[in-house]
Amino acid sequence: MDKRKSDLREELEALKKKAENAFGGRSIPSVGGDIFKPVMPEDIEQAVDEYVAPVASGPLEKLVSGRVEQSGAGPFYRVLAGAGEIWETAENVHEEYLSTIAGSLPDIKPELSGLIPVTQSRPEDICYLDIETTGLSNTPLFLIGLMYTKNGRLMIDQLFARDYTEERNVLVFLETILSGFKTLVTFNGIGFDIPFIAARMSSGRIPFSPPPVHVDLLKVARKGVGKRTPNHKLQTLEIFLLGRKRKGDIPGSRIPGAYRDFVRNGDAGNMATVIHHNRLDLYSMLELVTFFLSGR
Repeated sequence: MDKRKSDLREELEALKKKAENAFGGRSIPSVGGDIFKPVMPEDIEQAVDEYVAPVASGPLEKLVSGRVEQSGAGPFYRVLAGAGEIWETAENVHEEYLSTIAGSLPDIKPELSGLIPVTQSRPEDICYLDIETTGLSNTPLFLIGLMYTKNGRLMIDQLFARDYTEERNVLVFLETILSGFKTLVTFNGIGFDIPFIAARMSSGRIPFSPPPVHVDLLKVARKGVGKRTPNHKLQTLEIFLLGRKRKGDIPGSRIPGAYRDFVRNGDAGNMATVIHHNRLDLYSMLELVTFFLSGR
């Protein structure tokens, strides 16, 4: 077992060096302090430190700052905040992103051409999206995370169904809010998020018209990174391209169970972590766009 770990460590370190040579080294400070941490060679066997259940417990309103929102179908819980209120580095990261997508980019590599729609869109017309669900195929979803620029600020907007009956309310509101955007950015949204939402919309007989332009960063990463990383999962790209590793994040495989527990007992301890997990996914997508377009 020790030899296998040693071999894996050597293999990952070699891949990391290849990625650094290909994209250039980049040192990014920790985001949020206790959420991301700089990656050390001894850390890259796993993308996330072992998850430890949160000590905090209590109702959702106590642990997650938000408000009850009304859609045309009924209430749900909305968590809306400026990214700068969540991460102290967010304003600088957002400014770099805005500068990058607005700049003259005549030499975009062919393998990164999937990002061209982002450079041709007004920042206010772009919406990043990520969902959390109770399963992999046409089962209820409970959290839709959106991120967009509004009045010069980067906003994180999360629509949360407090129980299964509120899913429809979230979906109706989503249809309304997405109508204000022209470009959608996701990570595996073409293969998962958008078909999943469409299936749930269809089940609820809700019309669904996503933004006409869709940029899927998983497809961009597959072409742009190729085999220079062990895989193309978002958290793997965070390590090899953004130079950081999540600390204590909840594994995706545990999220459906965490939601079922919340619906059953009302304790939002794990839900607060899931909501932050969703925020991190959105934030990393934006940083990857900047990373790829800046040619680093």
